[in-house]
Amino acid sequence: MTEPLTELVPGVRALGLRNDHLAVSLLVDKGCDIYSLVDVASGVDVLFKSPWGLRPATAWTQAPRSIDRFIAAYPGGWQLLLPNGGDECTVDGAIWPYHGEAAMVPWSIVSAAPERATLETRLVSVPFHIRREFHLDGPTLRLRETVTNESADDVEVMWSHHPAFGAPFLEARCVFTAGSTSLLADDLAPGTLLDAGSRHPWPVVRDGRGEALDLSVMPGPGEPRAVLAYLEEFETGFYAITNPRLGLGVALRWPLEVFPKAWLWQEVHAGRGWPWYRRAYVAAIEPASTIPGQGFESARRKGHGGVRFAANESKEIVIEATLFASRSTVVGMDEGGAVRFAGSQHDGGDQRGAQIGT
Repeated sequence: MTEPLTELVPGVRALGLRNDHLAVSLLVDKGCDIYSLVDVASGVDVLFKSPWGLRPATAWTQAPRSIDRFIAAYPGGWQLLLPNGGDECTVDGAIWPYHGEAAMVPWSIVSAAPERATLETRLVSVPFHIRREFHLDGPTLRLRETVTNESADDVEVMWSHHPAFGAPFLEARCVFTAGSTSLLADDLAPGTLLDAGSRHPWPVVRDGRGEALDLSVMPGPGEPRAVLAYLEEFETGFYAITNPRLGLGVALRWPLEVFPKAWLWQEVHAGRGWPWYRRAYVAAIEPASTIPGQGFESARRKGHGGVRFAANESKEIVIEATLFASRSTVVGMDEGGAVRFAGSQHDGGDQRGAQIGT
């Protein structure tokens, strides 16, 4: 029998999944967010939690702008962004809210078991039905996501995933590896390090002063930084974040045919004013159909398309997230969740749970 539905705060219930390796919490009433992804052996939740935390639904449903609603409702964790990413915009006469509708609406539970759950919803801003099937398989969370255009019209959208990672998992000298070879800084808000719209090889870039900087190494909380950029030219759709001190890591794998890019976001106590007030220590690599993250209207104006759904068409994707116990450099992730490390074909025995190191 699955863990019961728990009302974490008024108006927001969570559905728990668990096996011997993972514990996952899904927010049924708020976007079907993956709110926590916990390594059972160590008790470490790898996902970021916002400074204001999970708030009652009444605290954000009445906010005046869609960006206000998203931020007030944002607890950290992992969101589905559909049909929009970034700024609110108007498409085909409909207002597409900041970061899309899917992350803000309630979902219905189709089925639930200790290691599996299926949830669904329908959107209003686009004629889409979304079905999400979660399955815990050892240390791997497998998400099968099916999006169906229920209309007789073609519809083009942005489709992204927004997993963000934070303390206690994220700390100084965590290592990022990815299947990408290049990086493009955002042309409007690149943060504090990169020139707007500048291109770089991944992971060693040139900052605004022309000095080399390795973005694959996470700075500590006392080294303020803000970055918004886009990983491109992926050879394989994967990335990993490894904490060498803890001997714990997380890796993601996704289909490049739908998500050819990934947004890179780092906020290290640098953002002045609302919403962070220099309170956030977070990093995210976000598989995405489209760049930049400024809303679909802006992306199309700048020559970037999205994912086109023909009339009555369904598209299905699978994203896998694996927790692993290792201090080694990750070089890839295979279908099924097997993480590959430098110097070996794969190290399956090194993935199964993690004990915190010193």
